[in-house]
Amino acid sequence: MPQDDPRLAAMVGSRICHDLASPIGAALTGLEFLTDMPGGCGPEEMALLRDSLTGARATLEMLRMAFGTVGAGEALDARALGATVRGHLAARPRLHLDWALDGPLARPDAQLVALAVLCAAQALPRGGALVVARAGGARITVTVTGPLGLPEPMLWDGLAGRAALPEADPRRIEFHLLAARIAQGDAAIEVTSHADTLAITLIMPVRD
Repeated sequence: MPQDDPRLAAMVGSRICHDLASPIGAALTGLEFLTDMPGGCGPEEMALLRDSLTGARATLEMLRMAFGTVGAGEALDARALGATVRGHLAARPRLHLDWALDGPLARPDAQLVALAVLCAAQALPRGGALVVARAGGARITVTVTGPLGLPEPMLWDGLAGRAALPEADPRRIEFHLLAARIAQGDAAIEVTSHADTLAITLIMPVRD
């Protein structure tokens, strides 16, 4: 599916709305509860409300990084991207993030890593470990370990270029966006899986 396909834009919009609906809805519910509470709210209630709003902001930052328009601009500190990913995954306490990536990242590379993280996280619906690290040279690997619950195998084969991707839908739109970037030559990719481990390796080109 071409990146300028209007259906793709519509699916991205649907995905953003879906992912933000839960934390924002929780915050609104909390506000309604606090409004009806006699004597105002206590520190525990305020903490719950703050967590909901923090989660919404983290998810918005992650989706903006993964789905937004990326120019050349200044390099991004990989640790800042790690903080964004960590905030986004905080709503999934059974998914442990080990972020071992540091140093500067070109913004196109940072977006590729964000998309790979979203894809990889789909393989661990019941939790597990997600590790992001350099694998030598220009290689960055996103590895998940745990009870894999892989969505359609064709998604992974399509991402690796071994088959055509299945029809796009908002729940899996990151696979199509990442595959489109790979097809444009923005990076090369390897996808491997064995037993309870799956790895997405991005081989970044030299950026000007």
